[in-house]
Amino acid sequence: MKPDKKHKFFLNLTRQIDYIAPVTTITSFKTLFVLFLCLPIIALAQTSSSVSQSVTVEVRPISQIAVTGNPGPLFVTDMGTGSDALSVIDNSTKYSMLTNLDNMKIVASINGPMPQGTKLMVKLEASAGLSNGFVDVSNASTPVDVVTGISKGSDRNQSITYAFAADPSVTQLNSDSRVVTLTLTN
Repeated sequence: MKPDKKHKFFLNLTRQIDYIAPVTTITSFKTLFVLFLCLPIIALAQTSSSVSQSVTVEVRPISQIAVTGNPGPLFVTDMGTGSDALSVIDNSTKYSMLTNLDNMKIVASINGPMPQGTKLMVKLEASAGLSNGFVDVSNASTPVDVVTGISKGSDRNQSITYAFAADPSVTQLNSDSRVVTLTLTN
């Protein structure tokens, strides 16, 4: 028996329904799943339109000092005019400082004494305090004041000048180095 055209149409329609029904079920399941996922977000969005946070703030004491590299070598090559000592000066480095405290000062110390018959001095220019001029740090294992009376604020790009002197009795001194430490303190 041959199926007539009506049955053929009916069979095709049934196949389309069988094919469409699982897709509709899957789509409905996905829609429900997404809806359940979004419900907490929707509920949260409807509960409040503002939030609060607790912020803790604090200002701590600031005492910062920085330098621009190291001075060049201080080689004594001749006696200064009208001087009893051989000397050389370098002012190629600068310092900057920042503090939010009053009554601060900059002190200098050296990591070891200078050789017999020599002297190392340092001078810091200052617009935020009072410079003590050239200060001898030759034996300053204990810090010595170089700038005093510093108030809150900053001092930027101020000159550091080193002076190295040797008595005429010093005939030769091999190259040697020292570490000078500058500290911003109270």
